[in-house]
Amino acid sequence: MVLKSFFHACLLLLAFGLYGQHQKDSTELEAYMDGVMQTLLSEKNIAGATLAIIRGDEVLLKKGYGFADYERQLPVDPDKTIFRIGSITKLFVWTSVMRLVAEGKLDLNTDINTYLKDFKIPEAYGEPVTLKHLMTHTPGFEDRLLNLFSLDSTALRPLGELLRDDLPERVRPPFTQASYSNHGTAIAAYIVEQVTGMPFNDYAERYFLQPLGMKSTTLRQPVPSSLAPYQSKGYQYKQGYISKPFEYIPLYPAGAAGATASDMIHWMQTYLNHGKYGDYTLVDSATLALMMSDVKRHHPNTNTMHYGFMDMSMNGVHVIGHGGDTFWFHSIMALIPEERVGVFVSFNTYTGGGAYSRVLRAFMERYYPDQRPLPPALPVNADWLSAFAGEYRLNRYPHSDVLKIASLFSIARMQVTEDNRLRVDMNGETNYYVPIDSTTFRKEHSNETFAFERNDRGEVIHAYEGLLAVFAFDKVTVPEASSTHLTLFMIIILTALGTVVYWPAVALIRRNHVRNMRVKKPLPLLPKIVAWLTYFFYLLFFILFLSSLGDPQNLIYGLPTALKVGAVFPMLSMITTVGMAWMLIQLFRERNISPVSIISYLVLLLISVLALWQLNYWNMLGFL
Repeated sequence: MVLKSFFHACLLLLAFGLYGQHQKDSTELEAYMDGVMQTLLSEKNIAGATLAIIRGDEVLLKKGYGFADYERQLPVDPDKTIFRIGSITKLFVWTSVMRLVAEGKLDLNTDINTYLKDFKIPEAYGEPVTLKHLMTHTPGFEDRLLNLFSLDSTALRPLGELLRDDLPERVRPPFTQASYSNHGTAIAAYIVEQVTGMPFNDYAERYFLQPLGMKSTTLRQPVPSSLAPYQSKGYQYKQGYISKPFEYIPLYPAGAAGATASDMIHWMQTYLNHGKYGDYTLVDSATLALMMSDVKRHHPNTNTMHYGFMDMSMNGVHVIGHGGDTFWFHSIMALIPEERVGVFVSFNTYTGGGAYSRVLRAFMERYYPDQRPLPPALPVNADWLSAFAGEYRLNRYPHSDVLKIASLFSIARMQVTEDNRLRVDMNGETNYYVPIDSTTFRKEHSNETFAFERNDRGEVIHAYEGLLAVFAFDKVTVPEASSTHLTLFMIIILTALGTVVYWPAVALIRRNHVRNMRVKKPLPLLPKIVAWLTYFFYLLFFILFLSSLGDPQNLIYGLPTALKVGAVFPMLSMITTVGMAWMLIQLFRERNISPVSIISYLVLLLISVLALWQLNYWNMLGFL
């Protein structure tokens, strides 16, 4: 649920195609997996992990690694230790929706306002939002990060109240782009509650956990007392393991569940056995087949969106499932339906998210090397490639609150190299791509793709990472570019420091020295005071804002006090900027004011206006 970690988790989901023609027996598999997991725990400073790999009804590997409680040296037990599974919880919601669709109680293409009671989705774009949109992450909602997690149970309220008070804005037409949405999932769970008359926790326990024998799985927060002794601690590593408090997730159907590896085996077996677990039918085979079908594809050469399942297909193998991240836990469940293969893995430390690409490479090299021939690269020149160069912003970010600034941490930068390749810098990694058709590039020495979309004028406007169907990238204009905002920020800071420090220093010097005779007068005191206050307010705000970013995770729990206090100062700067404009008009009427002084004041006014524009762009004007 935390954007960077979630991005790593999605990559990990793609890794688990373990059983091709080179499949080894479970003994070899265990030896190999032991090496992979122990290496990751050591190099990434991960306290513990749990792993399960199945084929049909056969459990090939079920094992714990490291510690569930590092302080007590309590080892992970795959049968007993509960790991938070984050957004894998969403599959409870999506499967519930499909059950109710099969029962005729819900319709995938009906306006969801038909089912909503405590709130309504506002009209926009001339189209309603449907369950089809929610299940494919295409309702067109902005992302919401504020209060996504909580440090205590006081944030837990009925879903209807939470969604009514924090409904995401609609920022694009439905079904145009996928953009992963926790709130969309919570709305679907709320609809399940309205139709069934049951709290979602009760519904999940009656129709999932009890009949599937998932006795150590719960969505309840905190964990029930009978399960609490088995809950793994979550850790952060800073020169040692630091245990972290239990993560409360107010929108609990979107990511609050915890489970053992053994319970996850039961769940995977149900999906792989066409919706049946023993004599119990969770969902009928026809409905499950619909759930796994293709619904929305951004580009012909990218993965698709299913009804709830993530398409994680790669190397020509059909892989579905879901990833899940909290701050401290990182989990995946991946299924290969045609092979009846399932894999579940979970880590209990913040750095577990960064281990995923290593797992991906290790698994794929060992068990599912891509045997498909590489499409030949097109012979192109730098001018042709230049249309694709630029900065692209992930479309999942808050549009309407102060955490819009988070979009700066989810950017892909593309530039043309001297040897006519496309260099892509994204998520801390650099890769090189070559074109294989007019809008598709493949990674060098790989079939992994990056695809692009042009508008009616032929301009490149969107990019799509081939393996990640739940996101899209929007090409940004110059005013939106991170380099533009960084440059402007530096200008504002330097101007503020110069103004706040320089003018008092000059005044002090002049007080102690004889002034030279001047033909023209310097700026009067009042305009100086107004300008000085303007930039003093900017400095105070930036200091308080940057101090709030000392631990960015805290922003997810809610606005820090320092930021709430700081919210006052941009408003004061707006008032004093208006005062500067009025003062400048008066200065132009004065014939004996130095032209240099007037021009300097004009520059200060223009920079202040730009500062207000930037603060408004990032929703930092009047955000409380």
